[in-house]
Amino acid sequence: MTHSRRSFLGGLAVAGAACTRAPEPEPRARPAAAPTEPVIGGPPDPYPVLQEKTGLKITSLETFTQGHVSVVRLRTDDGSEGWGQISTYDADISATVLHRKVAGHFLGRDPADLSDVVDRCIEANYKFPWSYVCRALTGAETAVWDLLAKRADRPVCALIGGAPRPIPAYGSSMSRTISPGDEAKRLVRLRDEQGFRAFKVRVGKENGRDQDQWPGRTEALVPTVRRAVGESISLKADGNSCYTPPKAIEVGRLLEEHAYDHFEEPCPYWELEWTAEVTAALDLPVAGGEQDNDLAQWRRMIAMRAVDIVQPDVCYMGGLLRTLRVARMAEKAGMPCVPHAANLAMVTIFTLHLLAAIPNAGPFLEYSIEDTPWAMGLYEPALEVVNGDVPTPAAPGWGVRVSPSWLEKAEVERSEA
Repeated sequence: MTHSRRSFLGGLAVAGAACTRAPEPEPRARPAAAPTEPVIGGPPDPYPVLQEKTGLKITSLETFTQGHVSVVRLRTDDGSEGWGQISTYDADISATVLHRKVAGHFLGRDPADLSDVVDRCIEANYKFPWSYVCRALTGAETAVWDLLAKRADRPVCALIGGAPRPIPAYGSSMSRTISPGDEAKRLVRLRDEQGFRAFKVRVGKENGRDQDQWPGRTEALVPTVRRAVGESISLKADGNSCYTPPKAIEVGRLLEEHAYDHFEEPCPYWELEWTAEVTAALDLPVAGGEQDNDLAQWRRMIAMRAVDIVQPDVCYMGGLLRTLRVARMAEKAGMPCVPHAANLAMVTIFTLHLLAAIPNAGPFLEYSIEDTPWAMGLYEPALEVVNGDVPTPAAPGWGVRVSPSWLEKAEVERSEA
C-alpha cells in the first residue's frame, strides 16, 4: 500500500462528503495557491442567519468554570439562551479574559451581528493578540451559534450549509509515555471493538529539538503499529513541533516507508519556512495549523503551501466563524481541512458540525482515545463511536445539553448589560 500526496489529497474532499470508507482517488496535480484577500476581517461571511437582524439584544454572559473547562451561557432580552465553551486548559484565565476583554463587545448587540462583533473583539484587543483573547472569544461566539440555531429549530451545521451525518473518526493517541508494543495493542483493540479505520500516534518529543521521548521510540513505534493494525488502516503521525527540517524529513521517510498518510506539525509551528521545506521534500502529506489563530498567518501559510492539509482548532481560533474563514481559504486553494480536536469536551461537538458542512472536509474527525475524566459528564448525550463513525448531534443548536450536575460544581462569574 502506498500513499502519495497527490493521490491522498485528490480523494479527501470526496471522502469527507461521504460517511463511507474513502474510495481510491485519482491522482491530480497540486492546485495553485489561492490569492490573498487584503481586507480587514476578510470577505463577508456568507451565512443567511447572520444577514438578518433578530431584533434581540444580548444582555448577559456567564462563565461556569471547573478544572480545565469553562462553559458559557449567553442570554438575550427575550430570555433566549445559548451555550458555548471556552478553550480548555487554564480555563480560569480565559474566563477572566472573557469578562474583562470580550464580554463588553457582545453585550447590547444583536446576535446576528456576530461577524462584526468577532472582528471588533480582535481589533480592540490588538495590544493583547491571539491566544487568550481567542480562547475566551470562542466561549461567547459558540454560545451565539447555539442560540441562533435553537431559534431556527435547526442544528448549527444546517445554518452553515450542511446537515447532520455520521463522520468517520480517527482514534487520536495523545500519549508519548506508552511503549510501542502497548500502543499497538490498544489500537488493535479499538479497531476491533469500535470499528476505527484510522489512528494517529505521537512521534518524537513535544517541542523536542530533534530528540525522541526516549532513544529509539519513534523508530520502533512506526513499524510496530503498522504491522499490528494491518495495511487497510489509515495511519497518521504527530510531531508536535519536534524537528528541524533535516530530522523531520528523515522521520517523514520512515513514515512513507510504512505507508502513513499524514505527518502533522513536524517542525516548530511558528517556523513556516521550515515546515514548507519538509512539505516540499516529502511525498507524504504534511498537516499543520492547530496552534495558529491569526487569519493573516493562515493566508501566508496557504499561499506558500507550507502544509498540504490545514488543521484549525475551533476553540483556539476564536470560534466557528473564524474557523470557517480558514476552511474557505483552504477550499479556494484546493486544500482539505482536517480540524484539530484533541479532547472530548465541546470542541469535538463544534468540529462535528463544522465537518458536516464544509465542502473540503477531510475524511476523518480527530477523536481522542485517552481517558479524560475532566471532560466526562460535561454534556449529554455523550458522544460515542459507532462502527468507526461519530454521529453529528442533530437536535437544535449544538445538539447537546450541558449537564446540570456539572454546572452545580462550577465557579460562576457574570457580565451583564
